[in-house]
Amino acid sequence: MVRLTAGYDFIANGYRRKPWPIVTKVLGSDALWFGDLGSGPGQNAVYLISLRSELRGVIVDISEEMLLRFLKEVPWELSCRLYPVLADMEYLPLRSDSLDGVLLIASLHHVTSRSGRLQVLRECYRVLKCGGMALAVVWSRWQLSLILEVLRDFPSFVFRRKESLWDFTKCSRIACREYHLYSLRELVKDLRVSGFKTLEKGIYVPQSSGRAPAKNYYCLSIKPLN
Repeated sequence: MVRLTAGYDFIANGYRRKPWPIVTKVLGSDALWFGDLGSGPGQNAVYLISLRSELRGVIVDISEEMLLRFLKEVPWELSCRLYPVLADMEYLPLRSDSLDGVLLIASLHHVTSRSGRLQVLRECYRVLKCGGMALAVVWSRWQLSLILEVLRDFPSFVFRRKESLWDFTKCSRIACREYHLYSLRELVKDLRVSGFKTLEKGIYVPQSSGRAPAKNYYCLSIKPLN
């Protein structure tokens, strides 16, 4: 936990990701409250509440520096509708059945144990109202640059120092971060095991003006009505 937190604290000031328009999929017409888990500096949550004046959101991140950056940069007129929470998304300090939608945007794949990822999804299920929706977006494993990263770390899998072949650690000059590369089938399965019903799935490639963006898989799922 300390190592992961430190890694995200180190990159907070240089984090420049734009909001992804796909996040609007999580909102039903009567949605009032949503959660953004592994939110970073909250760019997706800010984008959502800028679209609908009735929305309120909780942004949850393990990095204090990410949340401090959110507090510095969120527009004043939107700040009263977003509530930052410093917490691990595996153990959400939120009431059960309290949210209409949950975002997991490029955050679930940073949990490198399957038990941890399932715990995150079960927590999403718990805090959602029946009929609430969850949108998970994760890195696809079928990308040449990422497969090369996996192969570099292949000895760790052979000698059982990591759980899955598709887990790896990527380091920059500033910090290291851990990843699990998903297949779309695996993402759908993990959501199903956690109680969700998948409504929509596919590939999402965000627009980028710089280097070629990573290919992502997404699933839009619902907590079924009892």
